[in-house]
Amino acid sequence: MRMPRGMSLPRTAGVLAVATLMVTACSAERGADPRREDGTRGTSLPRLPARFTQQKIDWAGCQGITSEPVAGAECGWVEVPVDYAAPGTDTLKLRVSRVKAQDHGRRLGSLLYNPGGPGAPGAVDVAEGSWQAGKEARARYDLVGFDPRGLGASSPIECPDGAPQEPEDTPRTVAEAEKAFAAARGLARSCQKGSGMVLAHMDSVSVARDLDVLRSVLGDRRLNYTGISYGTFLGQQYMKLFPDKVGRMVLDGVVNPARDMRQVALLDVRTAEEALRRYAGHLVAQGDLRLGATPEDVIQRITGLVADLERSPLTGPEGRRLTDSTVSAHLRTATRQENWRPLTDALVAATHGDAGAFDRMDEEGAAGAGEDGTGGADETTPQQEKQERTEAMGNAAVLCLDSRGAPTSPREMLDTADEFARKSPLFGRGFAWQMLDCATWPVAATGKTEPITARTAPPVLLVSYTDDPQTPLENARAVHRQLAHSSLLVRTGQGHGAYASQTPSACTDRVVDAYLVGGRLPEDAANCPG
Repeated sequence: MRMPRGMSLPRTAGVLAVATLMVTACSAERGADPRREDGTRGTSLPRLPARFTQQKIDWAGCQGITSEPVAGAECGWVEVPVDYAAPGTDTLKLRVSRVKAQDHGRRLGSLLYNPGGPGAPGAVDVAEGSWQAGKEARARYDLVGFDPRGLGASSPIECPDGAPQEPEDTPRTVAEAEKAFAAARGLARSCQKGSGMVLAHMDSVSVARDLDVLRSVLGDRRLNYTGISYGTFLGQQYMKLFPDKVGRMVLDGVVNPARDMRQVALLDVRTAEEALRRYAGHLVAQGDLRLGATPEDVIQRITGLVADLERSPLTGPEGRRLTDSTVSAHLRTATRQENWRPLTDALVAATHGDAGAFDRMDEEGAAGAGEDGTGGADETTPQQEKQERTEAMGNAAVLCLDSRGAPTSPREMLDTADEFARKSPLFGRGFAWQMLDCATWPVAATGKTEPITARTAPPVLLVSYTDDPQTPLENARAVHRQLAHSSLLVRTGQGHGAYASQTPSACTDRVVDAYLVGGRLPEDAANCPG
């Protein structure tokens, strides 16, 4: 799933590409939940009052959410129930943004957009034009972004004690695991205390119901929608709940709802292993033999370094310390080609005893992350820090409500980490411990891991890169088989989010726009060059 802006490492426990379903309104503790596994209580939900479905948006300027809105951008609020099982009680307001269709005379309706995460707000992306759809779709649709409940400006959760972090050193003993569990549990409870009722209702079923309120309020008979990464899981939940209201739907960078959290973690392990093999092959092919003369030599050298650090971490000046956990976490950046050069330099330095090699890699990466090119880390404002923390905790809040499969005790987590490590000495423990936040989350998940078929929904379009480091192509192929009606478009190359991306593909945009504008789906499985 899409990672928060500015994050180059999988530091939060919530960056797994996990997804599934729901949570209770009143139960703040783990245990029995009166809801069915589709997120409802009893046999049906009460009818939603007209004050939600027929409300009018008071559109105004967007200066309050971005300093540089695109021409014509409008922003407003939509009120929804906190708990759809009790719509007469608490409510919250969703921040929405809109850029009207350029060809208003041939307008087709609204095209709603979700950027993924889960944890990423979407209202800013549309208001500032960082996501604009393809040229033809932009002309014919009002583009609409929204901040999902609990995120961005939509009653954001408050987590005063920070964001979830993986343990600096992967626990190996029961005492270390218990300490990590206690820290994660304390953080989650502070988030629960600071956030109120919304924390227990950030599940994807509730957000899918919000989408249907937005559809109604915007005056659309059917939901036209583009979702990236987690947004594809959200789209599938909408298809399951409201198949007769599905319009033209693009699911880009696909999440497979038939995998539970443990299965996704194991897929992430395999994806990381494959990326490391590609990285090693690239080094040798380019003539960089500092880590070995063959790809096998490179991997053996790296594996040996990690094993040595497990036995005896490196220490250096100014308290610098290099552990096996640190190197393993950085090796996950090998999934992205832009990280290959700095990763190689750090690995070479570490094999020569430099304890600060990866610290410098982080510092140099942060310095180059500023949007204006002048640096990033020292210029982060308190508001930006709060936003990043909210996105990270929002990621955990949604995944832990949606998903099953996380270990539930320190002993079980240690056993799971050992099992994962046998499958992958380099990546197994790290990915296992990424489940820590959901292992300690204070609200019970009720999600059901299962394929979604949406047999009565119209055909939708799935899109994927051939090499997607966050949601592998096999996800899209699996969902293509699971859905009763879908087409799959595959774009050659590496990336995450192939349609209307920052590295545009004329072919991909043309095929997707043909579907969004004219309803023309490609062949059952089609391909586009990068």
